[in-house]
Amino acid sequence: MGKRMELKGRAIQLFSEKGFHQTSVQEIADAVGISKGAFYKYFASKENLLIEILKQHYENMIKQANAMSNLDGVTKKEVFIKKLSMELEQWINNRDFFNVLFKDFPPNKNKEISRIMRQLRLSMLEIHKDTLLDTYGEDIKPFLTDIVIMLEGITKEYLVTIILKNKQKEMDVNKLATLIVSSFDAIVHSLPQMEPVFSDASIPSTNLKERLLNCLRIIEEKITKENVEKDKRLDTLQLLEEELLKEEPKTFLIEALINYLKQEKMIEEEVLMLERLYTQFTRKK
Repeated sequence: MGKRMELKGRAIQLFSEKGFHQTSVQEIADAVGISKGAFYKYFASKENLLIEILKQHYENMIKQANAMSNLDGVTKKEVFIKKLSMELEQWINNRDFFNVLFKDFPPNKNKEISRIMRQLRLSMLEIHKDTLLDTYGEDIKPFLTDIVIMLEGITKEYLVTIILKNKQKEMDVNKLATLIVSSFDAIVHSLPQMEPVFSDASIPSTNLKERLLNCLRIIEEKITKENVEKDKRLDTLQLLEEELLKEEPKTFLIEALINYLKQEKMIEEEVLMLERLYTQFTRKK
């Protein structure tokens, strides 16, 4: 294990035991056997360390969820179960880290952490929408917002119960995911007798534009960090942002710029998310 990864692991342990604000840089450095000065060779600050851990969790969750969309020889229902199992497992396995975030960083206390957490939620929201549509087809579209709210609410309540009651060791996440998906089979079956409460039309397109711009920021950060043909890619992102902010953006230009960004494998997952958001945005205009 590299020293950078070791620092992240030890920091999460200390933050969980003592709290973020009560843990000093010196304590983190001591835990991995380096000096305080050496710590700053890896991270600019304690906050910078926490933000990097959060970004890593964000990227891992999105990457794993998207990878499961392309499984061969698996039914759409099985893909739904696998994605949900992975999501539950990620939250449970990283509960100590997320407990630190929720306890020590209430909403809006740290703008960067709030922004990344919001982007994680929005990205998972899009993945949930896509998964539900893939599983149950276009007939659920009028109810899609309602069903996503149900899925997120059920998942959240199970996670809170599992973590608060310390049931994570005995929890079979695949069994839980299968139960949740079976419940949605029954919900979807009953939809023809119902009227939707919310609809996609009730979500303003301005929110979608904000999500598009947030997605651009994430891609920009990754390009800057990896330094892969940085100048060309950043110029493309700048053009994309300028076009999206116009009152009448040129669809052909935006699609061409997105297709250009798709050529870079390192940002492929994020660009696919950008493309999905843009498709939603154009439908609402």
